[in-house]
Amino acid sequence: MCLRELAIVDDTLKALGEPKEYQRLRNWIIRIIIGWIAYIFYQLAYYNYLVFFVFNFDINFTGFFSMSCLEFLDNYPSNIIILSALISAAIIGLVLYLCIHYFVSYFY
Repeated sequence: MCLRELAIVDDTLKALGEPKEYQRLRNWIIRIIIGWIAYIFYQLAYYNYLVFFVFNFDINFTGFFSMSCLEFLDNYPSNIIILSALISAAIIGLVLYLCIHYFVSYFY
């Protein structure tokens, strides 16, 4: 929803002669999501390493899958909070960048 509103504002500014900036925000959000997914796989790999090699649990594939799912669900709330905070920070950062850019160009 925020991206749609920013796109409308950017389209209006483009009609006034200013360049579009929401493409940068889209790229930032995509990078944040890819990094978050990589971080989740790192967490799962680290947990599975601890279970199998450090604690020497001997389980089959079903047990491995269920333990991985439980670990994912255990960390799910904190991961969602991290992701939403990062995306919000990217949106606020771009809005602040646009405000500073337009105010400076307005006064000079």
